[in-house]
Amino acid sequence: MDSIKEKKKRNSFKKFIRNLNYKNLIDPRLKFPQSKFVMYTRGRTGSTLLTELLNCHPEIFCDVEIFNFLYSGSIVKFPGMYINSCSKRASAKGKKVYGFKVKISQLRYEHKYDNYDEILLNLYKKDWKFIHLKRVNFLRHQLSNFISFQTNIYHLREGDKDFNKKIIVDIEKLYRGVIYGEEVERIEEQNLRNIPHYTVIYEDDLLDNEKFQKTADGIFQFLGLKSVPVKSDLKRITQDRLEDIIENYEEVEKLFLNTKYEKYLK
Repeated sequence: MDSIKEKKKRNSFKKFIRNLNYKNLIDPRLKFPQSKFVMYTRGRTGSTLLTELLNCHPEIFCDVEIFNFLYSGSIVKFPGMYINSCSKRASAKGKKVYGFKVKISQLRYEHKYDNYDEILLNLYKKDWKFIHLKRVNFLRHQLSNFISFQTNIYHLREGDKDFNKKIIVDIEKLYRGVIYGEEVERIEEQNLRNIPHYTVIYEDDLLDNEKFQKTADGIFQFLGLKSVPVKSDLKRITQDRLEDIIENYEEVEKLFLNTKYEKYLK
């Protein structure tokens, strides 16, 4: 028979599990998903839109950014256990396929994982599939971040009033942001170099709502699922022409002309 000390130790561990982000692991009513995927991305890349499209499928539960402190509540010391615990949320919602979003910044800077690339590789070895969602126009990507920061507008839906205001851009900060975006994409690609993955590009696959179904169908096939109709009422915040968005556009244009980033002005 177990000693009183051993029982207390075991009960203490169970309480620790229940009170933290790992509680689903000890819930026998919840099953692990049959299929799993990771959406590896950054902010302002269309991840909310893509999540809504994927969640149109009756077998998919695509979760939030589970490593965002808004959801994790604190630094996650045991990421593997935490991910497994979160994956049972699909079962709680009657779904067979679980996915979650994660940003490189959350792994590198917020949770301070020195081995975050190994964490990703271990997920792949445990049959997690990877979707790399990225945005290739780094200027517009940074501009989207600026607009959200200055206006606190992150998403617009059909029926919401269009955003028609111009913003003044710190051109030096914008330029540094473009360079940083290019560097982050290089690191993301390096992280995924040994992980087969499905790539979704915002400008090619999500910018035009006529592409929504085709984009979703490609992912459904990648996940081994049948096609289902998808929809979302999310719409773009920014206008097509940068001149209609940036108050000091001439400064921005002058900065990027005759550089390798000039193509982003179009």
